Amino acid sequence: MSPSRAHRILNAWIEIETALRQALPACSVRPPQQPTELLSALRINGRIGPDEEAKILALREIRNHVAHAPDEPTETETNRFLSEVQELKLFLERSQNGAPGDGIESSGPNGPAC
Repeated sequence: MSPSRAHRILNAWIEIETALRQALPACSVRPPQQPTELLSALRINGRIGPDEEAKILALREIRNHVAHAPDEPTETETNRFLSEVQELKLFLERSQNGAPGDGIESSGPNGPAC
């Protein structure tokens, strides 16, 4: 039996939170645990911009709704959520690796540059 659509969304949220934490520069004293604090740290360090932050907050709202709703999300909603998570994970990977033209310095052996 395949996982429910809600389960797929919750797992995708875990993936994006992991990617967000990995995108934070290694020199951070104590990585934030709360998603809003993590987003602030990433924005301050130039890892995400306002568009990415808005997308992540929208995904968080959907995740919270799914976690507490009695009904399953639709297949379309689930696929859209998963697609947006994948896009953001790719963006974060590029920002960590200093992709050409992104204006972000490349990572060193200890993670993203500070």
